[in-house]
Amino acid sequence: MSALARLRLSSLRPAKLASAWRYFAPLLSKSRGSMAGALACGLGAVAMQLARPWPLKLVFDGLLAPGAESDDRWMRLAGRLGDAAIVPAACVALLAISLLWGLFSYGQAYLTARAGHTVVTTLRQRVHSRLQLLSLNFHRRQKKGDLLMRLTGDVNVLRDMLVNATMEGVSSLLLLATMLAVLLWMDWRLALVLFGLLPVLGLATFRFTARIRDAARKQRRNEGRVAAVIGETLQQLPLIQAFGHEALRDRQFRRVNRRGLRAGLRSTRLEASMARVVEALIAAGTAAVFWIGVERVRAGALTPGDLLVFIAYAGASFKPLRRLARVSTRMAKATVCAGRVRQVLREPLEVRPQPGAKRARDLEGRIELRRVSFGYPGKRRALHRVSFEIEPGTTTAIVGPSGAGKSTLLSLILRLHEPGSGRIRLDGRDLRRYEIESLRRQFGVVLQEPFLFGGSIRDNIAFGNPQATPLEIARAAQQARVDEFADRLPQGLDTPLAEAGATLSAGQRQRIAVARALVRQAPVLVLDEPTTGLDARSESQVMGALRRLMRGRTTIVVAHKLAAVRDAHQILVLRRGRLVERGDHDELLRRGGWYARTWKAQRGEYPEAEIVGFPLHRRLSGGAGS
Repeated sequence: MSALARLRLSSLRPAKLASAWRYFAPLLSKSRGSMAGALACGLGAVAMQLARPWPLKLVFDGLLAPGAESDDRWMRLAGRLGDAAIVPAACVALLAISLLWGLFSYGQAYLTARAGHTVVTTLRQRVHSRLQLLSLNFHRRQKKGDLLMRLTGDVNVLRDMLVNATMEGVSSLLLLATMLAVLLWMDWRLALVLFGLLPVLGLATFRFTARIRDAARKQRRNEGRVAAVIGETLQQLPLIQAFGHEALRDRQFRRVNRRGLRAGLRSTRLEASMARVVEALIAAGTAAVFWIGVERVRAGALTPGDLLVFIAYAGASFKPLRRLARVSTRMAKATVCAGRVRQVLREPLEVRPQPGAKRARDLEGRIELRRVSFGYPGKRRALHRVSFEIEPGTTTAIVGPSGAGKSTLLSLILRLHEPGSGRIRLDGRDLRRYEIESLRRQFGVVLQEPFLFGGSIRDNIAFGNPQATPLEIARAAQQARVDEFADRLPQGLDTPLAEAGATLSAGQRQRIAVARALVRQAPVLVLDEPTTGLDARSESQVMGALRRLMRGRTTIVVAHKLAAVRDAHQILVLRRGRLVERGDHDELLRRGGWYARTWKAQRGEYPEAEIVGFPLHRRLSGGAGS
């Protein structure tokens, strides 16, 4: 990229910073008091820094060089104090100025930190809430570790942009402007020497900031990848150890980690280079001011005290210049993080509340699908014109080969996705005309993987209904046979669980999931492969709990084991997203279709290859493409 192109590109970056600021600035509304207090303390600290050199001028011009031409006011003050009192008075003034500066600085630091923590808490809550509302498609596209980085690290950097760097920048600009005004008042010729440094310093800062921003973007992206790999490793650790792939994962992590190291070092190198350039320019400016200032004193244009104050102000003015350079670097990084966080907050909701939606309550559980089609982005259609009805209080089984669209169908009924076309009605009303939260409260769900949260067994059961009383939780635990193993634990239902319930067996975790659905008391029950992976005894215990849960409820169950659904009122067979068979167990056996062949195969009466719908000899003779 040419220098001109880079300059044009860089010129667009302040617009990005301004856009990010406008988007996130409303977060400061809760911290207006703290920000105002911090600004007031910052003004007090600036005033003390401006006052700091003047007691030294009194000593130099009134005591050490009394013959020098000086401001009559300072000479009159020195005369009233007398030679013996000038030094003690100057020391007391310096001490008072330092104490007041310390108090103002402390107040500014505390109030700034208070505002910053408030911003982080508010923003993190907003991002967390948004992540829960975003579609499953979004979460399938994103790495969990990267999302965690946005929720933690990126949000903290944004706090720096909105509060810390902003307050530091405002204070530095105010101090710099005030000092430059005083320098102009004292000696405008000498002040122009210092002013000549500012454009050079600004250009250097601008050019470095653009490069640091690009490096920061790559660094945050690589840090997200590192977090994603770590998250996958910890989540899949049993599988990694079972396959003996620890060394393989180490090599994969090493590649990602090295890329992150290179990106981080480049960002650090640029920041250090910028700091050294700024220091060199400041040193050159200080030397020039000192050289010319001495000549001005020798010419009688300035007193030694004036030169001392001027040098003190010039040196002090370089500190806010350094801070402004650091602020520009932090702002560059914050702009990158702002874009990453804003991407989450601006991600469109696939499932959104509809105007005039009604609260779902006291439903019977009648479900109707009319020509429902659905497809995932970038993939073939998962469901094609599926239509059926489920009567209240009945059990409907959905079966079919893997990838037929069974779980997709459940997600549409739960309104985790919106149909591409067609309608889904619950008790005669389109799902989109119900409030989302109240609609989902009408469903009790037991999944193949019984996700458990940190906390106790009681907490996990109560997750199904946070308003449930202790008696209702205990009753649900008893009906799901959770009490059979919980009573043997040290604290019963209040026993804390390991992460994801790792200390419990699969059957025990599944019974907790059943109790969670029981305590919900929802009219519609959704079961997605609830007994997969269980041994015969655990499956028998879970099925007994499920039968009690299914009584009097509209039940939709997805299963691969057809023996588990033979008593369903109706059985729906899906293949390649289409509804190909419908009826009860006996009807489907008489038709001799996929259901009948799969039933015989699972009972050992038919070659297993017939499950997919065509004979074994055709598969062997036709090859992979037949």
